[in-house]
Amino acid sequence: MRRSAILDAYRYLAEEVDTLHVTSTSTVKNLRELDDEINTRVEAAIRGAKVVSAKFEADGSFHAIVRLPKNGAQSITAAVLKPDVVVEDFLKPKFTNLRSEVNYTGLVVDCRGLNLSEAISPVIKSAGGTEIYAYKNVGYDNAVSNGLVEYSADVNSSRAGNAPLVVKAVKVSDNCDVVVSDEDADKILAANQSTKFLINCAVVLVR
Repeated sequence: MRRSAILDAYRYLAEEVDTLHVTSTSTVKNLRELDDEINTRVEAAIRGAKVVSAKFEADGSFHAIVRLPKNGAQSITAAVLKPDVVVEDFLKPKFTNLRSEVNYTGLVVDCRGLNLSEAISPVIKSAGGTEIYAYKNVGYDNAVSNGLVEYSADVNSSRAGNAPLVVKAVKVSDNCDVVVSDEDADKILAANQSTKFLINCAVVLVR
């Protein structure tokens, strides 16, 4: 019974993993079907998931729980992101007069009320369509270690440090990508010039 319950837990985990959004246009299942290498890495990650609980319940059934980390060396993020991404520098702000005396420690984007869905590799864009924060800017090691963003129900998240730049999203694009005003996009890029918080993925999306 124990073995059967654990096997069921791994099967349910695989089903849940397949539904995860990687980007706004792809899920883990999509990528596994299109890329044999990613499929192999995802299968290995699922096999490596840890059994954190396996016990009899009061009704006589056996219940097992397995856990697969989102970030880290053996995580789902490590499995689905391409390690050979060509890293691009963050854009520079267009208006130097937007520089601030504040040494911002991170970014908080308030997306409440916009039906934002979670993704492993979301993008933050300006209203004009320019990508200002994406996997291509961060690189594999940082994305795997930290996760590109943290999703939170609270603007006061420690992920963004004690002096975060807080902006309001104007809309959500394709369920998972966040759009900020052109002015706020430039503020984000200007703030990042000083403390480079974006490279460390000190980004929180509030849902």
